[in-house]
Amino acid sequence: MSRSAERIVSLLWLLLEAGAIGRTKSEIFSYLYDHLDTSQTAKQRQFSRDKEALTSIGVPVQWQQQPQADDVYLIDRDQLYLPDLALTDDEIVALHQARALWMRTPIEDVIHAALARMTAQQPTTPPVVGAQLATGQSLLTELVAAAREQAPVKFRYRTVGREEITVRRVRPWAVLMAHQQWYMTGWDLDRRSQRLFKLSRIESKTISLLAAEVLWDQEHASARPADFDVEDIRQRLYTDQPPTDGYVWLATDTASSVRIRAQRVDQRPGWDLLHITYRDPLKIAATIAALTTNAQVDHDRSPELAELVSDILAIVRDAHRGESALTVPTLAKVARPRKRTGDREVIARRLGIVAVVNQHGGSLPRATVRQRFGISDATLTEDLAAMQFWGMPETDFAGGQFEVDPHADPIEISNAELLAQPWQLSAPEALGLISGLSAVTTIPGVSTTQQAAARSLERKLRDAVDTVAPHVGPHDAIVHPDLSLGDDDEVAEVLHQAARGHLVVNISYYSESSGAISTRAIEPLQLLYSAGHAYVRAWCRNTADHRTFRIDRIGSATLTTESFVPVKEQPDSRAIAPAVNDDAITVVIHATHRQRDVLGAYHPIATAVAHDGSVFAQLAFRSLTPLIELLTNHPGQITVVQPGNIRETVWTMTDQASSTSHESTRELF
Repeated sequence: MSRSAERIVSLLWLLLEAGAIGRTKSEIFSYLYDHLDTSQTAKQRQFSRDKEALTSIGVPVQWQQQPQADDVYLIDRDQLYLPDLALTDDEIVALHQARALWMRTPIEDVIHAALARMTAQQPTTPPVVGAQLATGQSLLTELVAAAREQAPVKFRYRTVGREEITVRRVRPWAVLMAHQQWYMTGWDLDRRSQRLFKLSRIESKTISLLAAEVLWDQEHASARPADFDVEDIRQRLYTDQPPTDGYVWLATDTASSVRIRAQRVDQRPGWDLLHITYRDPLKIAATIAALTTNAQVDHDRSPELAELVSDILAIVRDAHRGESALTVPTLAKVARPRKRTGDREVIARRLGIVAVVNQHGGSLPRATVRQRFGISDATLTEDLAAMQFWGMPETDFAGGQFEVDPHADPIEISNAELLAQPWQLSAPEALGLISGLSAVTTIPGVSTTQQAAARSLERKLRDAVDTVAPHVGPHDAIVHPDLSLGDDDEVAEVLHQAARGHLVVNISYYSESSGAISTRAIEPLQLLYSAGHAYVRAWCRNTADHRTFRIDRIGSATLTTESFVPVKEQPDSRAIAPAVNDDAITVVIHATHRQRDVLGAYHPIATAVAHDGSVFAQLAFRSLTPLIELLTNHPGQITVVQPGNIRETVWTMTDQASSTSHESTRELF
């Protein structure tokens, strides 16, 4: 990458140094391209790619056609530099929070570099909430770009209930999140109506852009309506139901997530009658069914819930009767996804380092630079070493290169003063920050002050970007994340408040690994969304160690008045995976296409995709409990295929529980 990056930065410096006069194409070629051992056509293509690279990182390269002279290229400094946004302290906090919502995605580094140069003069603020909102959604960036331009695209799509894959031609309008899943809505050009597409059902590896001519007879009909409201779509996806009372008998020695948020109202030898309140009947019924013979819904008080639990148990039981009829294909080991940083992102980061150091008088401690850009010392040294060859083309402008010592502390960069203030946001940076700011307002527990700061900064960014690229920041947002947690919002609000104010919280927690409920005092550090679940990273005073707690397994969370000092070294929040040992239960499961999205949260060891889009996966569990929960949450849609003894165990447990569920609780007790 070094030669390419060196040439791109040389092009930038040539145009910056020329100012409003600009440089002719002949001049540029004589300095940068004529010496290349390629054809004239290849040199022209390389020049076009280099200009595109600068534009993609937010540098507006302009072309001026001269009537009787060579074309001129220049950078308008009025459009190059980001206007003074006059950021408030609350807006700076909102900026850092918006960046933390795109962890482990291609856009993360881009936003991080933009944020570093935008807030070079202000102190950084560790984000309280982090999210891996787009992990596993490799097509998200492409669809967002198409929706921003309302450019028609095509992709291969598998509809639930059908084995065949169809090609869909769509003009995207927006990308939204609901139930921790991503959807794209737009105009289906073949069905001539608005449609909703789940991103995980797109079978294409990449999105193909279509020629604008495909819109010729639907140009008006296919355009995003002026009154388009993403909340209307969300309301159709959400099944918000009023709270319902339920009564469940639970074995006294059984710990469960059902117990941690329940009230005991009666007791009989070996059993506790619990009063629960729920909104999602399927979810609570699946949780109760997973307890098999250790739980029994009170038929007299909750007949509908009892019937639902009985149905789930029967479906899981029947799906595991005898040997599986499915043949397991060859499974391929899953390679854990790595977030790869592209050449343009690296160039943007390195130029960002130049801008930040320049804003501090050309000198800045290494630790400060590492912290602002989120990079290691080795990466910083590599970046600085590459900068030694940057600046004006060395052959024609001896001494016009950056002066920097890659190993010095503090870092000192000279001869690079042309980039002494933050430049404009690129389209990915602007979209990432704007959509991240819109997600900030959906975080449980976010204060009204933070909401107002996020909204005001979103308006500032839209106005700043509109002056250069109006198509980037339209008034109707393109990306709509959502961090609400439904029934878990109340607990998350307490944890958010505690992490923000550095206050100790007392929690009751159901540990799946130990199968016990305990009371703990924790120091919340960060809320984290990952693979469809919400967690809190915290220092646990009971174990004197960092721990990660799943929020839906926290029963009560009580804020105390005791404060704590956050530790400087916090655990890595980039990935959450359950620890399994040699005693783990390893199974091969089959998930229908409808439910294959679920498997990501269980970190498959190996997988294979069948012709109908269903998935076979090898999973490891610390105990039978999470496996049974997986099966009851998706009855008949996810089943154990191998080994046979686990299938038999599942059948036996659900058969016994199913038989018991048909008996009256009066007979049981």
